[in-house]
Order: sequence, then structure tokens, then C-alpha cells
Amino acid sequence: MSKKITIFLIFLVLLFSISCKKNKPPEIPQVFGPTKVGVDAEAEYKAVTTDPNNDDIRYHFSWNGQKKTTDYYKSGDTAKVTIRFEEADTYSLKVQAEDTKGAFSEWSSLLMIEVVGNQKPSKPILEGPSYGLKDRFYKFTAKAIDPDNDSIRYKFIWGDGREKITDWVANNTPVTESISYADTGIYKIKVIAQDNKYVWSDTSEPIEFKVKKELESGDILFYFRAEDEIVSSPAIYIYGGDTLVIFGDNSGNIYAIKASTGNLVYKGAALTLGEDFASSPVIGPDGVIYIGNNEGRIYAFNPNLTQKWVYPDSSESGLGTITGTPLLSADGSKLFIGSDNDTLYCLSTTNGQVLWKFKAMGSIEGSCIMDNEGNIYFGESDSGYFYKLTPDGNMVWSIYLGDPIHGQGAINIHNNKIYIAVMGKIYGISFDGQITNSAYFNDTTTEVIGGPVIGWDGRVIVATDNGYIEVFDQDLGKIYSYSKNPSIKSTPCLAGTQDTMVLYINNDAGDFYAIDPLTSNGSEYFSLRLTPSFAKKLQADFISSPVVGDNGIVYVANEEYLFAIIGYNRLPLANTPWPMFQHDPKHSGRAGGKR
Repeated sequence: MSKKITIFLIFLVLLFSISCKKNKPPEIPQVFGPTKVGVDAEAEYKAVTTDPNNDDIRYHFSWNGQKKTTDYYKSGDTAKVTIRFEEADTYSLKVQAEDTKGAFSEWSSLLMIEVVGNQKPSKPILEGPSYGLKDRFYKFTAKAIDPDNDSIRYKFIWGDGREKITDWVANNTPVTESISYADTGIYKIKVIAQDNKYVWSDTSEPIEFKVKKELESGDILFYFRAEDEIVSSPAIYIYGGDTLVIFGDNSGNIYAIKASTGNLVYKGAALTLGEDFASSPVIGPDGVIYIGNNEGRIYAFNPNLTQKWVYPDSSESGLGTITGTPLLSADGSKLFIGSDNDTLYCLSTTNGQVLWKFKAMGSIEGSCIMDNEGNIYFGESDSGYFYKLTPDGNMVWSIYLGDPIHGQGAINIHNNKIYIAVMGKIYGISFDGQITNSAYFNDTTTEVIGGPVIGWDGRVIVATDNGYIEVFDQDLGKIYSYSKNPSIKSTPCLAGTQDTMVLYINNDAGDFYAIDPLTSNGSEYFSLRLTPSFAKKLQADFISSPVVGDNGIVYVANEEYLFAIIGYNRLPLANTPWPMFQHDPKHSGRAGGKR
């Protein structure tokens, strides 16, 4: 009998223990998400709560007679659902939690959602390179327009399972993201845009991005986007152990970027935003950078682009408009620059003090150049006089060439000639001021906005505004000419040796060419289009000219982009008398200047 009583007591204890552990329902959940969305929006809503018994939980979302149930989540984890609203209305969203034992919480408080009429964003335009190296980062830029002027965000789909959703930006604002791939292969990169009413656009056209082991001739190594158009021709210098590419833009910014990666290292600015640097930089022997701007000011920047001095300062009017590149004496102590106020200025590079001035017959648009004795040569763009001055500013001679001179000359120290082009014609002038040779272009009405270069065997090569490249021997006998339409306002750049020669040139349409200069039809090693579809449309009287670095990379600007392009066989700058704009990558403008 006592055994039965014992068993009965054990049964009562177990029953009491089970009743004490009775399941409790989850706590009332919280629900959150957007309260104003557009018709056909796919909006994300979240709910979270805890379970007293630490059971897993699933959530029942309910709105206007519709329902959506999630999978089970750990207690305290946030659940997510995407809800699409197909009609404009006001919706009441509530959520109930259920644990794995079937116990239900009470309903959450209501989240009121207003669904309004809405137009989806346009299909984004996606821009970026089509190839690159593994383990390197590359930039891709998307832009879409929202018809309702809503703010936008973008989802980048990288083609390998990864995605990136950006922050919100104003309508019609480009957004750039970077990506790196660990493996070679082809990745289809796409992007979609979402407005702030959570409606997605159609998917962009894909970019098939090819990840290579190494880049080839004609591949774009990188591009750098400035704040405004770039008509300044890039120069190259070394500072702090880095090789840097330097150039200005039309908003008054000056940039120094790494020649190998395009990363911004230093940035400087004009006194006033918008004082555009249409001039190109020149690098002094001490690494100081000099550049002029459209407001008629000359700037000296330290190698890290902090300002050293400016002339005239902000309390004085500028010197007219300066578009030419400053010229430095061989020792770097003096700077020479012309202006459209008909004056050539000589300044001290120590402090910007004016040492002397020379009054020409007309506006000076182009750059000055210098022979190996320090004499200065320049033309004026009103009537067409070409001048030679001593280093002290005394005129040695002037020659009337009949038409305005917009560009700059080139000097061949092997035959002691200066070559300068005017409308429809090119001249060879001796150091003593005699016209020794002249030749007409195919089109006798075309202008030359850049200047000639001097290549192998003294050949003179010049690009004209009607899109032709004209090639002459050193006595200006015509060898051949060929067209790279539509218009060329830049100066060619020569690379290579007499065994393998290449001419680089860019035209107004954004086409970049690598040409065999010894072929009568301008046979191309490669060509490519540099213009992104949503870049600003450049409207300039001249454009940036290319430069080749020691690494065989060509740097050239188009619109607001600075491009680094793998040159043909990575050939270095040609060792000829005058191979590029202002002679060399530092833009010394001096015959025999350092490269």
C-alpha cells in the first residue's frame, strides 16, 4: 500500500512540474518600414520580438485582407518581408508572432502606409571599363532620372553573387562604386535604380567586364573624374617618391594623381571657384608648379599643391585671359607668359614680382617656347606677328606671317629652325628671323590650334582643325597627310624609336588614336572612344594634348575625365628634337629641356 502512495506522490510532483513550465506566447512584436510608397513598389518591412521560452518565432504580416508569413527566426532576430502594393490606397499593416508550439502573440500596433501614384526611374546608364586586372579596384558609375524628381539609390549587381545598395542621392546624380575580383573571367555588371517611394527601374544594359592577368596595348589602365571639363594638358613629375600626373579643370581645381593608379594625392584651387585653368601646368626644377587661368592670374603651387603665390592677388584685376602654358628659364628663376591683353610678362618665380613686360601687336593665345640660349619665341593671334625676344625682353626680330597664330611653335636645334603654323600654312624660320621654308596644308582655310612636333629625321608633323594630320620633311616638303575627323585641336605626341614609331593624337569627338606615322594612310595600331555617354559635352577652343610617361602609359583628358591608356608596346616618349606639346612631360617648352 505504501508503494502505491509513493508512486502517486511522484506522479503529482511531475504533474506540478509540467504545469509550472506551461508555454508562454511571444511578446507583442514591433513592426517598422516605409510609410509612403509608390504603386508597384517593392518595399521591405521588418518585425522583431522575443519569446519567453526562447522558442523560434515566425511572423504573420497582415494588411487590408492580405497576409504573408515568414520562416522561423531565432528569438530576438529581425524578420524581413517584401510587400508589393499594386493600387493607390491607405493600408494598415500589423504583425503577429507565433512560436514553434503554436502560441500566438497579440497583434502589433498598426503601421499606416500611404500608397501613391508614381513613375519609376529611367533605366540607368552604367559606365565603366570593360576590362581590368584581378585584385585591382575599378570604378563603375550609374545615373538615372526620376520623372517625379524623387531622390534615388542604386543597386549594383556585380555578376558574381555580390550586390551593393548605395545611399540616397538627389535625382539625376551619378553614383560611383568600386569593385575588385579575385579570379579572371567575364562578369556581367548591371545596375538598377530605386526612387524614395521604393519603385525599381528596369535593369541597365550590362557591362561585360573581363578580368585579365595583364593589360594590353590600347587598354585603359584607369580614368579619373574631375569636377569639371579638362582642357589643360597633363604634365608629369615626381614628388615624395611617387610619379604624379598634374592638370587643371574649368572650375579652378588643380589635381595631382598617382600615375600608376589614378588615386588623388593632392588637390589645389584658384582664389575663386570657377576661375578655370584653361592653361596647362609647367614643372620647375624644384618641383614648383606654375599655371595660368582665364581670369588672368598666374599661380605658383608647391609640389603638394599648397599655394606659394599668385599674381595678381585677389585685390587686383587679372591680366586678361591666359590660355597659354607658362615658360620657365633654364634655371627656373624666371617665368614668361602671354595674355590676351597683348602683353608678354616676365615674373620672378620666387615671389611673382613682374620683372619686365613686352607689348605685342595683338593677343597672345598660345604658349611661348625657348631655344637653348634662352631666347623666347611666340606668336600673336590678332594679326599674325611672330616674335623673338632676348631673355631680358628685348625684341630681336618680328615677322609678319599674314594670319593669326593660335598655337605654339617647335624648335629643331639640329637645323636651328623654328616651325610655326597659321591658317592653311606652316613656316620654317631660322634663328636669325628668315623664312627658310613654307608649305600649304590640304585645306588652305584650316587653323592649327595646337602646334607642330618634330620627329625622326627631322620630320615635322602637325594636326589641323579640319581633322588632318600633315607630315613634312625638315624642309617642309609634303610627305603625306591623312584624316582623323572631325576636328583636331590638340598637339600630337610621339613615342618609340626609328625601329618602331607611334604617334598619339586625340580629336574633338573623344577619339584617341595610336598611329604608325610612316604610313601614308595613317594606319592605326589601335583606337578607342574616350567619351562616357553622360559626360559633360565639351565646348572649347582647344583640347588637352597627350603625354607619354616613362612607363609607356599615355595620359590624355577628354571632357571631365583624365585617362591613362596602355601605350603601344609601352614605348617611351620619342627622343626627337620636339616630340610633344611644350617639348617634354614637364612642359618645359625649351629646346633641350629635361624629360
